[in-house]
Amino acid sequence: MKKYPCLIVAFFFSSCMVGPNYKPPENNVADTWSSNDVSNTISTNPITTKWWEVFEDPLLDKYIALATENNNDVLTAISRILQARALRKVEASSFFPQINADVNATRTYFSKNGPIFDIGLGDGAVSDTPGLPFALQAPQTQNLYNILFDASWEIDLFGKTRRKVEAANALIGSAIEETNDTLISVMAELARNYMELRGYQEKARLIEENISLLEQKSCLVRKQFEAGYTNRLDDEDILATLATERALLPDIQAKIYKNIYTISILIGEVPESLVDELLISKPLPKIPEEIAVGLRSDLLRRRPDIRKSERDLAAATANIGVAVASFFPTFTLFGAAGLQSLMLKNLFSLGSRTWAFGGDINMPIFQGGKLIGNLQAKKAETAAVAHTYQQTVLQALEETESIIVSYTQDLETAKEKKQATDRYQKLVFLSRERNAKGLTNRLDLIDTKRKLNEAEQSYLDTNITTLVDLITLYKALGGGWEVDFSSES
Repeated sequence: MKKYPCLIVAFFFSSCMVGPNYKPPENNVADTWSSNDVSNTISTNPITTKWWEVFEDPLLDKYIALATENNNDVLTAISRILQARALRKVEASSFFPQINADVNATRTYFSKNGPIFDIGLGDGAVSDTPGLPFALQAPQTQNLYNILFDASWEIDLFGKTRRKVEAANALIGSAIEETNDTLISVMAELARNYMELRGYQEKARLIEENISLLEQKSCLVRKQFEAGYTNRLDDEDILATLATERALLPDIQAKIYKNIYTISILIGEVPESLVDELLISKPLPKIPEEIAVGLRSDLLRRRPDIRKSERDLAAATANIGVAVASFFPTFTLFGAAGLQSLMLKNLFSLGSRTWAFGGDINMPIFQGGKLIGNLQAKKAETAAVAHTYQQTVLQALEETESIIVSYTQDLETAKEKKQATDRYQKLVFLSRERNAKGLTNRLDLIDTKRKLNEAEQSYLDTNITTLVDLITLYKALGGGWEVDFSSES
């Protein structure tokens, strides 16, 4: 007879799981990018996971590390991972018997006219209730002491609990990928603000340089006006241009502070914490000569938003199994044991033992369409999540292809503007030589320098745009999330 419990346990754990088994969706995505022939600066080598290091800026590296550890959005997402793991434990608890202990004591005063006890005139009266094979003595005031343990165990015969755990495991993966996606967004936002900050600082320097040139020109024009060589219009025109240029500086300064405040918040600090450090101007990081974007098909395995959507689909599929299992009976074993006595002094005696055990089979017969409706809802939800997954894939491809084109076109624009800047530098050199020889006047040299300044500002704007687009490209490629969130915390 000892072998039967083992056979029963083996039967229960080898029982079937109803509902569909999850299979990851198949996507036939080509390895090559459609925009791959736009520029030779794009390669299909594996992407650089720590992409911010290509800018070779130690301060940016430091801020990225701080944001990874201290950003509140990232920490919130990590908390959701812990929550998902805890909920998985809740679902998995149904695999085991549920055991409870209950210690209680009651003192009851019974009604003299109650339906159960026939109370006499005094304490210790004997019941003469008909139908009882013995005399029942029922004091009107009665104490009852209990120390009880009860247990119940619902056997997962049709896989309902296993499907719930399967769904919970998928949701853990979904929470991890959501955290990865949040981390990438924070990194990209921080890097973008850092590039803009350095760009605005350089732009402020160029504007101040242009203001200085305009002031020199204004001084020369004023002298010519006073000497009668020019009219009032030339003087007013240069003064208006000078005022317009000066008006640009306050807006640039406001943007510099805004970028600093944003970076501070992204690393989990108060807005003003980095002002002293970041107000010290540094040059804009250089644009890398070559960018590795990996294979197009790798995007599906790398981007956290796609990976999250796939895990959501796995969870939704498992919930169909939970809904199917609801159509089948549930098998529950239960039991209770403990001590019970009317007198406290006898509670721990051998005669106070009490126990009970049994089993329960609960079969749904008629639910008014509740179970069918629930199953249909879960199937529809799974279909919706499947479409969401496909749409996420398509949007990821569109986003990445578009930003590759934008970035490569930015490079072409930057190349042309760099040539223009170089030409103006040569022009300034020649103008300075001609001015030294007396072949041109000082105003012509200042105007040439201003043209160079305008070219440098235009080239700077393009470089900022190119760097920001490069950061967006790295974000679209899904690089930078490779931080281990998979271990228990």
